[in-house]
Amino acid sequence: MRSVNDTYRTRSGSHLFRFRFQEQQNGDWIAYIASQPDYCGRPDDAHSTHRLSDSCGRYVCWTEPLQTLRKAKQVAATWCEKTEQYIRYGKKF
Repeated sequence: MRSVNDTYRTRSGSHLFRFRFQEQQNGDWIAYIASQPDYCGRPDDAHSTHRLSDSCGRYVCWTEPLQTLRKAKQVAATWCEKTEQYIRYGKKF
């Protein structure tokens, strides 16, 4: 199983996120959140932030299996952009 570290800076350039993409035994991928900006007083529960957790840490919650590293990175990027909007404006996603 492979593990890949990567970063994502939002399109605005304001926020930097770090991820550890971990391949699972079945070939799917999980986007673990290694670091991210603070929620600045907004609710940071799992439901509000679309994050789940397991023994390896917090990861991006997504409805479908992430079958490729490329798809996992695309989903993580989308999550980062939505998270930035949530932090800045309280826009739920």
